Amino acid sequence: MNVWMLGSSVVVLLLMLWGIHWRKKHRTRPLVGGIDRTVSLPHTDSVELYSNSFSHCSRKVRLVLAELRVPYKHHAIDLIETGQYQTVSDAYIGVNPAGLVPTLVHDGHPIYESDDILEYAQSMAGVQAPQLVPHDAKLRAQMHHWLDFCAIVSADLMGGMKERAGACIPGLTMPMFMACIRYIPLRRILVGFFNHPTWRSPLLFSAFKVVGMRNMMAVKPLADLVHTSRDHMLEHLETIEQTLLEDNRPWILGDQFSLADVSIGCMLLRLDESGWLSRMEQTVSIERVRDYYTRLQARASWEQAIVAHEHPIVNQGAVDLRELTGLDPALGEKIYGL
Repeated sequence: MNVWMLGSSVVVLLLMLWGIHWRKKHRTRPLVGGIDRTVSLPHTDSVELYSNSFSHCSRKVRLVLAELRVPYKHHAIDLIETGQYQTVSDAYIGVNPAGLVPTLVHDGHPIYESDDILEYAQSMAGVQAPQLVPHDAKLRAQMHHWLDFCAIVSADLMGGMKERAGACIPGLTMPMFMACIRYIPLRRILVGFFNHPTWRSPLLFSAFKVVGMRNMMAVKPLADLVHTSRDHMLEHLETIEQTLLEDNRPWILGDQFSLADVSIGCMLLRLDESGWLSRMEQTVSIERVRDYYTRLQARASWEQAIVAHEHPIVNQGAVDLRELTGLDPALGEKIYGL
């Protein structure tokens, strides 16, 4: 073996050992939702929130805190589509060992899983705050049904698309991921091979970066996944439409604005920013859904929790996606098929 080959082998071996070290150091573990009173985190404010501007679940929590008028200190945490794999950094793993956003911290104790955070926030805010959880047991059960309907389950992101609209969101977000990743340096994506809990995420985002949107949407399994998500979401939007038609209700449970509306609103936002909502409303009749979404956007909480936290990469990605598919109808057909 010549010196060059020996040197190359040593370098590869060192990189592999470094990678193994990093993956062990950044290994995540699943968490149970709710508050963990056995953990006390450093904090300066009674309520602190770690969230990402683009994260569907982060948006839900920010909206609820705004609705409840709960002041909090905010810590912006990046996902790779907004800049870097910050959720698996040493600092954030210390806050959330699962490496997931959002995390709410109350008097130093972390609360995990977004839907658990929503209900905890209501109880934390007290009886003087707006009531987003119905007192009536029947309505409360309906609210939980809608929360589950919109949930993205971290253990199986796209499991149960037929039953749950939330499971359709990751697939429908793929075009936005592709649009945003253009602005992320490849070196930041590659770091994920060493510190991300799975290889799939950095591998997928590397492909988005290197191959590009047009070529990625020509990959049949990926296109099929996106279009299967689309077909199920069309059915779910019709379900929401029919529910809103009952008694001409302004909110999904009737007259009371609830946690369910927050969750559905964030789902509609994702469809809107990624170009799906405008395409879908040309295919199915969802006039009530569109009016409902407009009412949600008009609430003061929307400005505080969504608009005030907009991210330039996400905004530019949404603009790029509209322009690219507008200038290239064939690409629009590949993506949306509507």
